[in-house]
Amino acid sequence: MGKIAVVTDSTADLSPELIARYNINVIPLKVRLGEHEYEDGIDIAREDFLTELEESDIMPSTSQPPIGSFLDLYKKLAEEHEQILSIHFSEKLSGTIKTARLAANMLEDIDIKVVDSKTVTGALGLIVIEAAKAISNGSSLDETINLISQLKENINTYFTIDDLSYLERGGRIGKATAFVGNLFNVKPILTIDNGEITPYKKIRGERKLYKTLTKLVRKELDDNKGHKLVILYGKYLDNANKLRDILTDEFEWEEVSMLQLGSIVSAHVGPTPYGMVIYK
Repeated sequence: MGKIAVVTDSTADLSPELIARYNINVIPLKVRLGEHEYEDGIDIAREDFLTELEESDIMPSTSQPPIGSFLDLYKKLAEEHEQILSIHFSEKLSGTIKTARLAANMLEDIDIKVVDSKTVTGALGLIVIEAAKAISNGSSLDETINLISQLKENINTYFTIDDLSYLERGGRIGKATAFVGNLFNVKPILTIDNGEITPYKKIRGERKLYKTLTKLVRKELDDNKGHKLVILYGKYLDNANKLRDILTDEFEWEEVSMLQLGSIVSAHVGPTPYGMVIYK
């Protein structure tokens, strides 16, 4: 019986292997595309959803988990654990964490800590995995929460998309409204700053985009060495592979991985994004 249970939501885009390896409990969000509704990571494969998304003329919509899902999971975990650490994606991007907090407040006899990661997808996944590792190595709940605070300062996300309309219509565009308009031959670089999607820079031409991302990584790292690099991609791998090759040639990483975005994140950024998560 583990002392502390770890909970996150499906926007962490964790693979089934990582979920099983680190004993992570995942609450799924839902996505609707046309007449079909899916539970993220359960009812439809990522590749299949991205194909549907690309071929559909209908904008997708997403919904957060019902409070009952949190209540049921927290009660079940409390039967075998003394404490629960529930880590979720940015409150500025979804009401999911508010629902988690409400459920935790309703279960006063269970020691539940709900943490806003202030990020999403690969960055959230890294935070959840590192927290689970720390707990398995004997860290207390308070020590793990302090670790998460440090991780937030050292993990950054940068990505580009071809079409801002998904973010705009989905209401997740945040400060990136500054980039709305004509993107002909222009690549916007977006980041997540304090939990909000934020414009970083507009780049004209793909070649310059790779150079700008490389310069950005060089600025982030000490002595051109980083801990982890996660390359994010949607339906297509070509640009993501090119970015990975450039960044692994230029810099030293302890770990490099590729991550295809899940259906919830894809519903808000479209089928063709690519980018990177840097763990300094």
